[in-house]
Amino acid sequence: MKEITFLRHSKSSWDFDVSDINRPLNEFGIEKIKKIADSSFDILVSSQIIFTSPAIRAHQTSRILCNTLSINFDRIKVCKDLYTFSKDDVFNFIKAIDNDYSKVVLVGHNPAYTEISNYFSENKILNLPTARWFSLRFDTNHWSNIFDLKPLSYINNLKSGT
Repeated sequence: MKEITFLRHSKSSWDFDVSDINRPLNEFGIEKIKKIADSSFDILVSSQIIFTSPAIRAHQTSRILCNTLSINFDRIKVCKDLYTFSKDDVFNFIKAIDNDYSKVVLVGHNPAYTEISNYFSENKILNLPTARWFSLRFDTNHWSNIFDLKPLSYINNLKSGT
């Protein structure tokens, strides 16, 4: 069984004259990911590893998530290949995940995550908002097989009031 959760980074700040990769979270984004982490404990705390984009906003989202849920920071792995906005790039990353992992979280970016949600779900979304996630479970032992399978489950926190 493989389970993968896609978490879009929390809300970033545009108050600084920095490159895209160096944009930090704003205060709203910091508080939002704390609330999302608390309300999503069951989904997020049991992950074996959290792969995150090296973008400051994604890395901060991962660290706040771990801090809020008392997850060891050693579970975070920064992966340059996740600093992408392309569904196909993320799919290539997933194909390379070690099959010893059965439950992972990917912290990254739109439009890739919206496109991935729509690829796997019949219920299409226009946009995966910041600090929102969706989780997919597949009946396979190999990450490379998930693209040919219908998920056993698809859940998300899009209707959550937090």
